Parts: sequence; structure tokens; C-alpha cells
Amino acid sequence: MYPDFTTLNIQTRKEFWWEHLGMMDDPNYVENAIRKIASYEQNGIFPGENLILTYETKKNPLNQKVIKMMIQRYLK
Repeated sequence: MYPDFTTLNIQTRKEFWWEHLGMMDDPNYVENAIRKIASYEQNGIFPGENLILTYETKKNPLNQKVIKMMIQRYLK
């Protein structure tokens, strides 16, 4: 499995995998994304625990404010 990003919380030394799901309005992409998330979970990598998920569609682009909040929550 290859996440979009692998990050490290320097203070806790905890590694996080960050997966950006950028085409959630494409049904084929969504099917693959669901399989990928299930594969992470089967390997002990869970959203909110050691997997950060972001997503967007054409009508709902990535929210930079949310990204900053996630960085504050998980990586600082």
C-alpha cells in the first residue's frame, strides 16, 4: 500500500498515513477508494487513529481550513 503522504508527529514520534481522495464524484474512483480504505483497515491502519483522510469533488473542493485543523490535531 502506498499512501499519498506519510507524515510524522515529531513530538510523539507517531507516523500517520495521509490519503487524499480527490475525485469522489467519479463512481469508479469511489469504488477504488473504498477498497483502498478497507485494505488499510485490514492492515491495522485506521481513519482518525493513524490514517488521515481528505476528500473533494468538483463542487466541493478541498477546504484549506480543515487541512490546517487536521495538521494541528494530528501532527503538532
